[in-house]
Amino acid sequence: MKTRMMNDNIRSNYVKNLLGARGLTSEEIKYFLEVPDSSHLQEPSALYGITTAFIDFQHISNLPKEDRIIVVVDSDCDGFASAAIFIQYLRKFNENVQIEYVLHEGKGHGLSDTIDIILEKQNQDPNIKWVILPDSSSNDYEYHEQLGSEGIHSLILDHHIVEPDTKFSEWATIINNQLSPEYINKDLCGAGVVWQFCRWCDRMFSTNYADEFIDLAAFAEVSDMMSMLSLENRYIVHTGLNKINNYFLKALCEKQAFSMGGKITSITIAFYITPLINAMIRAGSMEEKQRCF
Repeated sequence: MKTRMMNDNIRSNYVKNLLGARGLTSEEIKYFLEVPDSSHLQEPSALYGITTAFIDFQHISNLPKEDRIIVVVDSDCDGFASAAIFIQYLRKFNENVQIEYVLHEGKGHGLSDTIDIILEKQNQDPNIKWVILPDSSSNDYEYHEQLGSEGIHSLILDHHIVEPDTKFSEWATIINNQLSPEYINKDLCGAGVVWQFCRWCDRMFSTNYADEFIDLAAFAEVSDMMSMLSLENRYIVHTGLNKINNYFLKALCEKQAFSMGGKITSITIAFYITPLINAMIRAGSMEEKQRCF
């Protein structure tokens, strides 16, 4: 698409006329200005492997009291939101499930710097049955095998590019929009993938819990700088930021209300909320990170 960067002084219908001045056609302008609705959400069934992942979720939600799972929380806003969605959604089906979470010391990703922590926990109490990896670990075949040798299954809900030579372990179930040929939106963030998975579980269970967490998905989409050319992403952001349920996000928005001009938009979230949480994740102490999560 060719655009021009100089234009006459625009005094009315600014956005529409500016886009036209940049060289967009009327159809392209209509697409850009369209307010998305739920029809722009792709069916979660287009995510490859989601049926297997649902079976895994059933096992996880029905674990006996003596067994537990570990959630590895990736070290950015998308990672925090992804893990928070999964844990809160799981609690809807079993509020007593034994959940531990592991945070990265620095800007870690996936299992590379957490595998030893998990194995040490397993040695102390060999009742860890599942490791959940939201927003990470599609490329961590060796670690999936290592966990599998201890009888631990991995469930990965990710959006990162998968290396061409990556192997896939029988001990790991991977849901990743990049690995899903039928899933059109390759710009969905990790929390978006988790949220879509929850939507699928809702359908299978005949429940309606996923929409309670669309605000976290919206926050993650903005914080991870996902493309807003995708109407699916725009629907998630538009809907999620217009009904923030999460107590922590709501409190931050209230505290930053003056700086945000009293408006919760993708721009104000990106400038006044995301940096606060990223700073805590990257520079805070482990105790501070835990409190934040």
